[in-house]
Amino acid sequence: MLFSHYQQIIFILIIIVQSSYGFWWSLGLPSFQLWSSSHRSLEQNQFCSSLTFLTVEQRYYCQTNPKIFTIINRSLRIAIDECQYQFRNQRWNCSLFTQPDLFGKLILRKTPEIAFIYALTSAAVMHNIAKACSKGELTECGCDRTQLKPRSSRMMLKSSTTNSLTSDGFEWGGCSDDLKFGRNVSMSFIDKQEMRITRRRIVRMVNLHNNEAGRQAVERNVQLTCKCHGVSGSCTLRVCWRTLPDFRLIGSELRTKYASATQVRLNRHLNILKPRKTYQKLFNSTDLIHIQTSSSFCEKNSRLGSLGTQGRECNLTRNEPGSCSVLCCDRGYETIVYTIEEDCDCQFHWCCEVRCKRCVKKVEKHFCK
Repeated sequence: MLFSHYQQIIFILIIIVQSSYGFWWSLGLPSFQLWSSSHRSLEQNQFCSSLTFLTVEQRYYCQTNPKIFTIINRSLRIAIDECQYQFRNQRWNCSLFTQPDLFGKLILRKTPEIAFIYALTSAAVMHNIAKACSKGELTECGCDRTQLKPRSSRMMLKSSTTNSLTSDGFEWGGCSDDLKFGRNVSMSFIDKQEMRITRRRIVRMVNLHNNEAGRQAVERNVQLTCKCHGVSGSCTLRVCWRTLPDFRLIGSELRTKYASATQVRLNRHLNILKPRKTYQKLFNSTDLIHIQTSSSFCEKNSRLGSLGTQGRECNLTRNEPGSCSVLCCDRGYETIVYTIEEDCDCQFHWCCEVRCKRCVKKVEKHFCK
């Protein structure tokens, strides 16, 4: 048992060394999740001190803000799930967190895929912290009250300003998600590591840009939620507050930004990032940017962090995400026929039973060669 325990620690250390450029993303590795669950008895300071892939400041953050750190950890897992959902039918399916041997190598390449993950993880932390504030999960924050106005000075906004509003106006109330606190946590935990660790100026600037693009995606998607008050549903008074939507909406927007990400270079004289090619579109603070181009992800290539698509299940539609023509990279596919039994011809019999027959069904599945 003792030998097994030491084996596990050595394995974790190897993964951490391999993924040292992943920084806090290493919290999302299955190996860390396994280690963390088996070491819950550790005292908080001892646990945080053992996270050597974090910066000194991040380990201190873990020690002094354990509840916030737990939500940051949860946010990373949400971001990983969202990344894998958004790219589930693509050649690259956000598999880097399930492939520790490729983890660090892909992160070192500043491709559109890594730009997307930087933006997504930064957005996830801001989103989940802001939500946790309004739900009362954290004592350090609560409802965002910056929008609240006295009842005597009710705001009268016209529908031309915001589609959700009418000329009847509304009163700020309820419990708005605390975006400001969420933004501050995202910046203090994530951005500071770039300032202290990343040596290449262009890499640091690109990472910080994509972090900010993720946070702005959260702010753009804030919604106005209202509740009517009045006799017999007359809505003589409408109380409104700001809420964040399901994270899926933010993930989808960033997925769109990924598709139009701009490759950049550093103008050292002006210390600014510019499109690498003159014909590329200009970018703003909401766009994703990258330095290197993507691999095709068709073949396994450890150096490029590519898992390849061999063995991936595909469908027979043509030229669509998830299709064999796209996923298999012209290598073709093989078809396997499965025989399954399932209930069929089910009928209700009085009283009270459903009787079914058992039918044999053949199912075809297709896998890339």
